[in-house]
Amino acid sequence: MERYRFAFILITEIIRLIITGRFTSSFLKKDDAHYKRLIAYGSSAIITTGSYYFINISWMNLLSTLVGLAIISMSYSGSIKKKIQFVLYVLAISCIIDLAVYVLLSKTFDYENYSESASILSLLLLLVAQLFTKRTFIKNKDKELSNKHWWQYISILIVCIAASLAVIMDKNISPLSLSIVCGAFLAVDLIIVYLLDDLISTSQKEKENIVLKEQMKTYEREISLQKEVGERMRAFRHDIKHHLAEILSLANQGKTEMIKDYILDFEDNLKESAPICDSGNPALDTVLNFMLKKAKDNNIDVTSRIIVPREINLPAFDMNIILGNLIENAIEANYEVQDPKIDLSIKYMNGSLMIEIANTYSHMIIVKNKQLISTKQPSEDHGYGLLNIKRVLKKYTHSFDYDWTDTIFTVRILMNISQ
Repeated sequence: MERYRFAFILITEIIRLIITGRFTSSFLKKDDAHYKRLIAYGSSAIITTGSYYFINISWMNLLSTLVGLAIISMSYSGSIKKKIQFVLYVLAISCIIDLAVYVLLSKTFDYENYSESASILSLLLLLVAQLFTKRTFIKNKDKELSNKHWWQYISILIVCIAASLAVIMDKNISPLSLSIVCGAFLAVDLIIVYLLDDLISTSQKEKENIVLKEQMKTYEREISLQKEVGERMRAFRHDIKHHLAEILSLANQGKTEMIKDYILDFEDNLKESAPICDSGNPALDTVLNFMLKKAKDNNIDVTSRIIVPREINLPAFDMNIILGNLIENAIEANYEVQDPKIDLSIKYMNGSLMIEIANTYSHMIIVKNKQLISTKQPSEDHGYGLLNIKRVLKKYTHSFDYDWTDTIFTVRILMNISQ
């Protein structure tokens, strides 16, 4: 009898894990480490089977399921937020299904002695829930909730789980009361599903607003630099007549050496007011002169090598997003560096634009799931610079990579702009 009970629990848990594996497709992505998933599912089966067979206490069974789901989530790719969503969602669904099974089989079901009929029915309901989840959630698999909305969503799931556990442990609750509770939880579950769509939609709109703000900053940069260039030219035209008058006066007096000294001083002043970048491409020079001047104003040593034709097939707006954000990040990385430097190289060759920017840095480099994570606080308000760059690069055939040493961080972009 004990062997039969153990075998039944083991088979039930294996089938449950197979269905759970189908749930992951709505939240997480598989990587190439198949052995990790095999170990994770095996460990989860051992934990849950051991709990149901040897302990079989409601809250311990729930805890073993929670641990098993957490182990499984760690064997997949995805953000920690997505993994927590997966674990708590599946756990909440399992709790609600347990309540539903109790309502349907109130005369034969016992939480501490899970019957065969109850086990089979719960598996069928779990499969139905999985199919419903996949149909509803799969379109949002690659979308992230903002921190505010994520906490709202997770709080609802935690309340569902806690309330379900409290009901499960109440031996005196009547079938009618439990039916009402179960119906309420099912309604909440449906609300969660539709709420997730709204929350993701709201989060996406917030991110789009941030992108729009970045775009506005780009236009402001262009306007500011054009205004500065215009004022410099007006000042030059205003003063040139005085300079010419002085040179003419010195020439009339035959003071050749003083004329030479005056012209040399005039040349030095021209050099000081000359733009940092003068590649011949107006759009490129606009953003580079604005951003590199900002770097120099922050006492950063700037070197640049720009070799591009006067006309290239890259909209000024895209150029501003890419170079503006790259240089902005490089400037911010240099704030606490003792000997700050930025080295920029832009070359055009055979329809491709090659951009390389290397800068000194002092902060920690954090990479998760092959994505750079911003160390600026609050984190939810930062990290959009690289996202905006990647959004623009999607328009082109491109490569984007980065590497770093102990002191230098380097970003390289190769993009085909010949189309």
